[in-house]
Amino acid sequence: MSIRLKLSLLLGFLFLAAIFNSLFSFQLESYGEEKLKWVLHTHEVLNETQILSGAMKDAETGQRGYLLTTNSVYLEPYHNGVLTAKESFVKLKALTSDNPSQQHSLNSIEKQMRLKFQEMEETVELVQGDNKDKAVQIVIENRGKQYMDNIRSLFSSFINAETVLLEQRKGDFRESRAQITTLVAVEIVLFIGLYIMTITFLRRSFFTPLELLLASVKKLEGGHKLDVSDVVKNDEMGHLLSTFFVMSEKVYQREEDLGFKAHHDELTRLKNRLTMSEEIEGAIGGLQEVGGMIAILFIDLDQFKQINDVYGHDIGDLVIKETAYRLKYAVRDSDTVFRVGGDEFLVIIRDIKKIVDVENVVNNIISEFEQAANIGGEELDISISIGVAVSPADSIDRKEIIKFADVAMYAAKLDEGSSYKMFDRGMLRRGIETE
Repeated sequence: MSIRLKLSLLLGFLFLAAIFNSLFSFQLESYGEEKLKWVLHTHEVLNETQILSGAMKDAETGQRGYLLTTNSVYLEPYHNGVLTAKESFVKLKALTSDNPSQQHSLNSIEKQMRLKFQEMEETVELVQGDNKDKAVQIVIENRGKQYMDNIRSLFSSFINAETVLLEQRKGDFRESRAQITTLVAVEIVLFIGLYIMTITFLRRSFFTPLELLLASVKKLEGGHKLDVSDVVKNDEMGHLLSTFFVMSEKVYQREEDLGFKAHHDELTRLKNRLTMSEEIEGAIGGLQEVGGMIAILFIDLDQFKQINDVYGHDIGDLVIKETAYRLKYAVRDSDTVFRVGGDEFLVIIRDIKKIVDVENVVNNIISEFEQAANIGGEELDISISIGVAVSPADSIDRKEIIKFADVAMYAAKLDEGSSYKMFDRGMLRRGIETE
């Protein structure tokens, strides 16, 4: 499965999870608000019941006060109580319109209220018509008290029913809040899981490959070769990484080839002049720290021009390659062979304690050229002349030590009885110079 498809599925799943969570949360919140509305509604019913009960008491108190004192001041609480009671009753009827049981209770209360209102109105009118005794007689008969007792009893039943309903609705509201709390806890766990899954996916599919890619880029910038030590997946990032590694390998190999060609002779694969001066400087500089000596061997093929003229340049190139091979084979691992140019070679002999060490290496080189070489089907004798200069005895200057080895090499060429010469200052006085 490709990363694009995996990422699309992951984003789709996260999107659907977010939508589902939003819809479900909205539904639960709406459900909770509905429950809360009914709790508040029940509180409003109970509050309105208290207002109605109080208004009835105010009306009755005003009526009794007027009957006892005939003071019209008591008529104000009487009339206000009657008016408030009627208005409150209408509100209660509207508030409990969804509850048939409570509507039935209110109908019973309404009958008793009507009778009470008639009793109070009748007694007030009798007093106002100077017929107070008859009004008092009606009160003494306790019809009004019976009506109020009935109303209180009905109110008590009504309030008890509403109180039970209130507790039920509070329970429903608490349950809805508990459901929301549970949902939030589940969502937290779910989204933590989704977060971990998303981070794991992104790390495995993007971050880790990118980190590997960045590390590889830094390694490549430092000129180091990349090693494909990790198994990449068969997806887009895997293809990208593998392609990058292939390209980097080609770039590195190309740089290696160019670097090798810049510092090595193409024919013999030996180091060339570009590195020769630097290595001689380094070898001479190292003598100041560790002591000892180094020797510079300047080597030239004898009669090489005749070989080219007689056998051709192809054979001449093979002679150069054979010479390079024999020189590398004859010297030690710590020594370095350079091709200076044409038929000239230079060798740095390191870690010399005594001059005899140099002579041993030189003798090894000479012995390697004692046998003829089979080149292109021809048996050819390869003869060389070697000039040796030692640092620091002869010089600690790079140019001088090369020049002195070259001078010694020409001295060896002039001496047919010797294949090598050690440099001495007398060679300069005799006027032997490099060409």
